Amino acid sequence: GLREQRVPEDVGKEGACVLLDEVSKGGVVDSSHQGLLLLLCAVGPEEINEVRLGPLTPYAVKTLRHLKEFLGVQFSVRPENTSGTIFLSCIGAGVANSNKRLT
Repeated sequence: GLREQRVPEDVGKEGACVLLDEVSKGGVVDSSHQGLLLLLCAVGPEEINEVRLGPLTPYAVKTLRHLKEFLGVQFSVRPENTSGTIFLSCIGAGVANSNKRLT
């Protein structure tokens, strides 16, 4: 079918609005990468890992459940009311690359 023709200014305006929406949510990553950041914290070293995220997406919530079930890593969730963000912290599972050569 025929696609709607859009002028570059409209595409730029839409992109800027999406970017500003993500920035206004706060956190250290955009909402589409929350699950990846949580996974990296969970498999990281056996020390406290803490991150600040904006409102959790449904995918991030599912990721938290999977990490608890498969790795036994449970996150502590602490809301920051003034900024509307959430602090999540965990003790990493200390997953190591067993194929990595020691030199």
